Amino acid sequence: MRMMNNQLNVVPEVPSRPVNFDDELRDSVLGDSLAGLMGKRVIFRTDFSKEAIPLQSLSQASLMNSSTLLKDFSQSPRDRIVAAVDSSCALIGETEEGSIYAGRVATVFATKGSILRYHRAGPVIFYFDPATIRSSLGSNISKKISNMILLDRSIAERFIRNYLERRAQIQAAYSLTDSVILVDGALRSSILEQRDSSLKRLQDVCEENLNQLVGLSKASSLRVISNAAGALQSNKKSQVYLDLTDSIGRFLLNCGTNRITVVRFSPNSTVFRVDFSSSNIEEESQVLSDLKYNDSFFRGYPETLRLAHHLSVFDSSTISSVRSYLAKKYDLIQIPSDDLRASILGKLV
Repeated sequence: MRMMNNQLNVVPEVPSRPVNFDDELRDSVLGDSLAGLMGKRVIFRTDFSKEAIPLQSLSQASLMNSSTLLKDFSQSPRDRIVAAVDSSCALIGETEEGSIYAGRVATVFATKGSILRYHRAGPVIFYFDPATIRSSLGSNISKKISNMILLDRSIAERFIRNYLERRAQIQAAYSLTDSVILVDGALRSSILEQRDSSLKRLQDVCEENLNQLVGLSKASSLRVISNAAGALQSNKKSQVYLDLTDSIGRFLLNCGTNRITVVRFSPNSTVFRVDFSSSNIEEESQVLSDLKYNDSFFRGYPETLRLAHHLSVFDSSTISSVRSYLAKKYDLIQIPSDDLRASILGKLV
């Protein structure tokens, strides 16, 4: 044994024969499995998060005959309002029984390439514990989902975002007629939805008021979509799209009969997955043309969605204000805490 920096360290016995652990690991675990990598094209990730794979292709085969499948936007755009919705959620604090969250949602309206106005709601405070969650959420959510919200903070945050976004989207669909309702993400149902604010309810309201419902995703983990996006990215044309509904629709049960496409709005811009609701009464080419004409685009991305994102996110001062408000109003007793990750890992220098 030896002492280093006041910490007890046990030195293992030195083996009689030096062991090359790199070779041992390769022989026992990897074997010849890496031989298949020889000569492959690869995209190395720059982070180790759980974000979806960017919309780009590794396959040269995906470029073949793509131009024959491309569809153009309509050449006759019309004046209409675009309403885009996004939200954010932050964990504010925890009690012995539950957790406190703050949510915020923003809706941005545009027409003829200019932003009209925006609506923002929040911070909206949520407190979930076993005694209050059923009374807070009512009968619209199952007991199983309630338990999931209590057990997993990430699920609770997803629930709150879905709850706020759906209600804002339905409100926009109620108040507008013959407009485009733009959703951040794919148009798919979720087990976290409440009955009165489900995707089906949103689609019904859009259909009643002749609104066109569109979902836009910045990334996808589906290889069919990423390959098609790569083919479209390599093509020099803009304001074009590829319809992938027949290729992947039957595998995505929670997408119903919605249309699934990849779209390029502007030259040299990123390609996005764009979903169209089955309740839409207009062709995808017309809806895309109207969206491009009435919204403005930042690096090929709708400005309404970009602004809705920035309007909904929390900064540190807002979170501090929420904490102070709750502590004063509800006479909370703050327990001292520390950054566990920083305490354990520390710094090398």
